[in-house]
Amino acid sequence: MTFPEAQRYLDSFINLELQPILKKDASSFNLDRMRRLLAFLGDPHKNLQIIHVAGSKGKGSTCALTAGILSKAGYKTGLYTSPHLSDCRERIRIMDTAGSHNKTSDVFPDAMSENDLCAVIHEAKPGIEAMRLERKWGRLSFFEVYTALALYYFHKKRADWVVLETGLGGRLDATNAVSSIVCALTPISLEHTAVLGDTAAQIAREKAGIIKSPRQKVVIAPQPQEARDVFRRRCARYSIRPLWVGEDIRWESAAQTLEYQTIHIHGTREDYPDLKLSLLGKYQALNAAVAVGIVESLQDLGCRIPSRAVYDGLKEAFWPGRLEVMGTDPVVVLDGAHNQASAFHLVESLREIFPERDVTLVLGVCQDKDREGICRELNKITQTVVTTMADHPRAYQFSEGELDIFFPGKSRVFTSRVGQAVEYACRSGKETSLVLITGSFFVVSEARRILSACTPFQA
Repeated sequence: MTFPEAQRYLDSFINLELQPILKKDASSFNLDRMRRLLAFLGDPHKNLQIIHVAGSKGKGSTCALTAGILSKAGYKTGLYTSPHLSDCRERIRIMDTAGSHNKTSDVFPDAMSENDLCAVIHEAKPGIEAMRLERKWGRLSFFEVYTALALYYFHKKRADWVVLETGLGGRLDATNAVSSIVCALTPISLEHTAVLGDTAAQIAREKAGIIKSPRQKVVIAPQPQEARDVFRRRCARYSIRPLWVGEDIRWESAAQTLEYQTIHIHGTREDYPDLKLSLLGKYQALNAAVAVGIVESLQDLGCRIPSRAVYDGLKEAFWPGRLEVMGTDPVVVLDGAHNQASAFHLVESLREIFPERDVTLVLGVCQDKDREGICRELNKITQTVVTTMADHPRAYQFSEGELDIFFPGKSRVFTSRVGQAVEYACRSGKETSLVLITGSFFVVSEARRILSACTPFQA
């Protein structure tokens, strides 16, 4: 099987990520179907030690930080995240002490290779096709198949630990077909309301579905009160005493530069003063604290993770598209903020890192997102707005009336292509000091490819 053939095979499955609007549909989210698929592949997940992370904000960063620490501790660590920025192979990584990060690469150097993806699909295809013949289970999705391939690959590579990020929600997410040793819940906010519910409590109930055994260790980030109550009741149901970040585990941000921030984390087993975290933004300090909570939970279970691994894992972490600085003249910042809460934290971080700078905003959002909430936050720091649309079925085009309300009195430009928007912003940004590209990971992905290609307008 060639790589193009592998891509065509994956494209033969329904991809919910490409649907214009996600809707609640029982046939689209069926854990029994996922369990059946895994059975056809030999139940690879049953031989893996799994850490499972759900939440609305920061779950991908938390997964990457946790996997980085484990790899620095000498463990071969599988990491499964979504979405990808450039190539679907980014979603499946094997991190170990022999790996190294190349920040100029669009694909992580430890991502699954083309040859490995082809080999895994070739081996798994008979089982997948047998599953397809059992029509009572309905149509397999790309995410279900790719999650199964990831678990199969991690088993084949004999990963010591696997860190899984949920795709959507938790309770019915394909990743929840597995049993985890430790699970973590990052902050909850309103997202995918048509599928998960339109209150924090409803969304929290979906996320809490990854808590399902009294043998699990559970780490919970600070939450809105109604979400916290849901998680507390879920843990009580299984007689679990969770680690509450902000209470059992505390953190402080000490200083921040363009290269890294210095933070202090006070754990239940150990204090970590003067940690250097390569990911910028105060919210990343919180994600680091959640990762330390996961580490301490593993230590409670007898896993050997020296403090040096925590220091090195956080210092060398790389998670593109999250407050990522990609230019200096003008300063270009990429961030995948796609709801009001993440936009709020983005604005807060930019004010701290780049005080009193004019901002040219390149903004593209998806149809199912809280456009008003996102724009309300970004308007606080924006002087010029360049709206655009990603090359994606869920991309949304703002009306002039909306922009009059969301960005009153601000200079505005629209271009349907992300490349044109980035070029315009970068050229005008030499005077305005800061270009911010945000609103969706799809826009950030396109912009990052353009900037990485060193086009003439890039600083």
